[in-house]
Formats: sequence, structure tokens, C-alpha cells
Amino acid sequence: MSQEQSPCFIDWAITAKCNLSCRHCRGMAEEGLSPPRAKKLVSEIAGLKPEWVIIEGGEPLLRKDLFSLLALMQQKQLETHLITNGMLLTPEIINKLKGLGVRLMISIDGATPATYESIRQGASFDRVVESARQCAQEGLLEAINFTILKQNYTEIPAIMALARSIGVPRVTFIGLKPCQYYPEELLTPEQYGQAIRLACQAAEETGVEFYFDEPFFWAAVREWGLSAKMPSVGAGILFSETTACIFGEYLFIEPSGEVKPCSFAHMVVGNVNEKPLGEIWQGVLASPFFSQIKDIKSRSGHCRSCKYFADCMGCRSRTFILTGDWFAADPCCPLSLKLAAKEG
Repeated sequence: MSQEQSPCFIDWAITAKCNLSCRHCRGMAEEGLSPPRAKKLVSEIAGLKPEWVIIEGGEPLLRKDLFSLLALMQQKQLETHLITNGMLLTPEIINKLKGLGVRLMISIDGATPATYESIRQGASFDRVVESARQCAQEGLLEAINFTILKQNYTEIPAIMALARSIGVPRVTFIGLKPCQYYPEELLTPEQYGQAIRLACQAAEETGVEFYFDEPFFWAAVREWGLSAKMPSVGAGILFSETTACIFGEYLFIEPSGEVKPCSFAHMVVGNVNEKPLGEIWQGVLASPFFSQIKDIKSRSGHCRSCKYFADCMGCRSRTFILTGDWFAADPCCPLSLKLAAKEG
């Protein structure tokens, strides 16, 4: 990677505090960056010139200095996207976020009260839908985020219909991060195939855009001849040129200041309490590991013989969690079933 390259984006979990207990929470260290260090970090992020910044948590609205940090991001002309569970939104907060030029995403991981409230314990389905509707009316809501679990993936058509009724233009489907219930809730390759088909069909029926944040999405669409559209230009946090794994092409900052090459990763590349973010990024760019991991010759299993490798590369962090090998084939890829049959 070029030493002058900027990270695609910066994803900052600004606080570990949360007002809910979610089934798919990955858990975080409780300590957070001090207000002075957080303020300095905004300047360091701006210096790296990412295309955008994601602010998440925990629940970011629980950080006391959030609005001063968002104001600094606006001053630094950073395109900022904030992910919230929606429970703490009020008309006053909505107006503040709108004035700060923030683009909002609300997480709704179920299309029915029963599913949503069992996944997000302590939340209210009626309340989150009303908050989403208010944000949509203000032109503030750019997407509903839907984390895909075994418990909810069959509700993909219904969440697309709900998005249309709320007036939000798109849904972002997010792969499950490693968490306490990971083996129980992670989709199988067959279920991922079903989820992709459901999303494509629902988009046709509802007219709602979607982004399926899994590296094998476009490979499956092309292999199966499905109908799917790239999201519109300026579609928020989407790296719409590709859905290939961008491990090491962006940075994820934990509340504690630890920096990772992916929000899924069990790998720390530095800590902003110990060195500036720019130095950490230069270390990533200079590391042979991050170049090697994108080389098909380094891979084993079905990835090595897949014609879609360059457009996919398999999720590296998930693969490592499930196999202990950064260079193994992605165990969740729906195309692996056909490739495995051929190899067998």
C-alpha cells in the first residue's frame, strides 16, 4: 500500500456506555478517552483525510462531550455519520445533530416488536420506529442498520417494507461481529445465500436501496444472476465501489484508544494514548502482513481457486475468529458450497 494513502474511513466507538443490553453486543472495555485526548484525536483524524468518519458506541449519545466533538468535526469539514439505537433521541437532540451536519443511522434489528425487543433488551420497537420517522421527516436519517442474525434474517423483506413506510431511503445489512452468542447466531453459508436472495427480491418489491456488508455479496449476485443495484452516490458509510473485504484499509478506534485494522478484528495495531493516530496508520501501510493478506497466493481452501477473489477476499476477521488462520477461506461464504463440491 502507498505510504501516502489515506484510510477509506475512520470508525470510532466513542464510548462503551450503553442504555441497552443487546444479544449481539461484542462488549468493550469500560474506560474511554479523556475529553482533551478525544478533542486532539479529532484533529489527528482530520489530518489523515479519510472520506468519512463513523461515530458509534456503545450508545454515542451517552458521551457528555459528544456535541462539542461533533462541532469540531464539522469545523474540520469531516463528513460525519452517527450510529444510534434511537432510544435517547428527542426533538432537541435531533435539531442539534441536524445543525451539526451529522448524518444519522438508527439500528433496528427486527421488523416486529417481538424480534427487535428480544435482540435489543431494554428497547421499545414503537419508540425506535417513531424516532426513525421523526429523523426521516427532518431529512436527517440516511439508513436503518440491521445486523443479520439467525434470529432475524427471515425478516429482511419486512424490514425493507418498514424502511419504506418510515421514509428512509436505504437499509444497511451488517454481518454479525464476534460476540457471546456468535456460534448460535452466525448464519451458515446456506442461510447467507437465502439472506442475499431475500434482500435482492425485497429491494425490487419496495424500491428501497440496500447495502449488504459482506465481501461475498457481489460474487453471489453475479454467480446466481440476481438483480441488485449499487447504492446511489453519496450513500453514506458505504464503500460502494466494492464489497470486498477492506481489512487494513480503514481504522477502527475502540473507546479505550486501541486501534484495529477492522471493527471485527482481534488484532491491535496501536493505541492513541501512546502515539498519534497518523503514526499508527503509517505502521499499517508499512506492514507486509496487510499486503500479503490480499494476495491470492497466500490463501488456502476455496478462496484460492475462486474467480471472484479480487471482488471478495472473504472476511478476514471472521475467518480468523472461526479458524485461527488469517489466510484461510471464509467459512460463511455461500459460494463455498459449490466450490467444495467441485473440489470433492
